[in-house]
Formats: sequence, C-alpha cells, structure tokens
Amino acid sequence: MELSLARLDLNLLTLFDVLMQERNVTRAAERLHLSQSTVSHALGRLRQALDDPLFVMSRREMMPTERAKALAGPVRQALAMLEQGLRQAKGFDPASARRVFRMALPGSVEHGLVPAMVELLHRLAPHCRLEVCELAASDYERELEKGELDLVVGFAGADHLSPRLWREDWFSNPLVCLSPMDSGLPERLGPRELVSKPHIHTSSWGHSQAMVDLWLARFGVERELGVRLPSFMAVPQLMASRRYLVVVPEMIGRDFSRDYPLQLHQLEPAIPIVYLMAGHPLSAHDEAIRWFKGELHALALAHYGLTPLGG
Repeated sequence: MELSLARLDLNLLTLFDVLMQERNVTRAAERLHLSQSTVSHALGRLRQALDDPLFVMSRREMMPTERAKALAGPVRQALAMLEQGLRQAKGFDPASARRVFRMALPGSVEHGLVPAMVELLHRLAPHCRLEVCELAASDYERELEKGELDLVVGFAGADHLSPRLWREDWFSNPLVCLSPMDSGLPERLGPRELVSKPHIHTSSWGHSQAMVDLWLARFGVERELGVRLPSFMAVPQLMASRRYLVVVPEMIGRDFSRDYPLQLHQLEPAIPIVYLMAGHPLSAHDEAIRWFKGELHALALAHYGLTPLGG
C-alpha cells in the first residue's frame, strides 16, 4: 500500500522515533508525557497507516520489524534536522539561552579543562550547564545522532570514532613521566631510563599508554607494569611508595608535580597526544554547538597554545 506523506499525522513519526529508542510503551509514554493508552492507540494508527506491525513483543522488549528498521534512520535524521532548524530559527544567545551541553571525553581532559569549561559557561552562558561522561569504547555515531551527546573528545589516530562523524583537531599535549622526588633521574628521559622502574598504567581507555608501549618498542625495550588503574585518582598515593614511574599527559603531570612531592620529566624524543573534537553531521550547523566549539578552541589555545607544552 502506497502512503502519501500528506495523509500521515507527523506526530506519529515522533512516537515511532521514541519507540525505536525505548522499545517499551511505558517508557515511551513517560518521555512523551502521554498516557500508555494514548501511545498504544497512536501506535495502532501508525501500524494501520504503514500496513506493518512495526514492533513485535518479545520476552524483554518490543522488537522492530524489518520495515521499522528501514524507517528508523530516515525518520531520526528528518526529525533531527527539523529540531535543528527550529533551534536555529530562534538563534542562539549565550547570555539568555538555557541548554545542557553533553560531552564524552577522556579523563585527562576532564582533569585539565573541565573546571575551565564550567567557569566559561558560568561567565558567558549562565543558564547553560555541562554534563560530562567518560570516553568509552564506542564509535559514538548512535549517541550523537540521537542527541544524547553534543560532542565527543577523542584521540587523533586512534580510529575509535565512526568515519561518518565530522572531526577536527583541538589541541596537542605531550606525555611526560613522573617520578618520586629526588629519584635521581635526569630532567629528560630516554627509553632506557623510562623502564628503570615498574610503571603505573592509567586509564580504562589506554590510548596514551598504548602510545608509550609503541614508543618503547621502536627502541627495542619493554616496561614492567606494576599497577593498572582505570583513572588518575590513585596515582599520587601510589607514587608515595617510591616504587613506580608513571607516564601521563603533561596537563596532569604539571598539576601533580605542583601539588605532590613528584618530579616531572620530559620524554626524548617527545610523544605528542593530539585531542580532537567530533560530532554528528546533523548538528554541524547547530548554532549553540558551533558557539560552544569555538569557545573550547579559544580555551585550549589560552591554556596550551598552538604547540605542545614543553615543545
């Protein structure tokens, strides 16, 4: 049966989009601020209009049919473009806008720049706020397409993001080594000095640590790992034992060597880490995201300059 778009209630497409995300009538009704019976009745109308059951109940959730799967992408894109157009029609005034900026980023950037990001919003966009989640092993296309995230901060060369996302370099920050104070190690460390003690391996993502291992392999040496951690939180306390070395981004190393009895060493040759920002093409022209992205570029420039610190 051929269906004319002019004969279809477009509100049903919003319902369909939410059901595709939730796979549950109750949760869909809560998101849409409707009763369950209203959602069930609307789904019945959509099934009749499209001549397809669209969702079939399983033991755990409503499973989409092949027709529903084929419709899901075009419907989400169309609704996202409409939402974006409506936001742009109003324009974006940071001083009065009320918005949540949602980002996924690695722990090093959370430590090094999130406080400055929050301060930036407080100063320029006082009614906007920031929500941050830790970078995970995802290509992030789905989260960005659904609007669950606005931006993702990843690593250049890591190939962990979907190729369909736009991306641009943000800033570069080299890796440095921290040793206990009075360790006797020189200010600049080569591969041999870097493997003189067991290492603390930081981060559940581990991109910077993989870069260290590749760097050492180039010189035919291998380090011993003493402790593996999901974040940087326990590093200062572990370093107090004087048993370990740890390689971290310089923005972490500068703070730790200032606040704890730790010595910072540059690596020679340097290991630069380039951070990038990525987003979905559907939000490429979102005025709020473009404004926020521009401010983030200015923020990184003010903190870390155009070249790696210490370079």
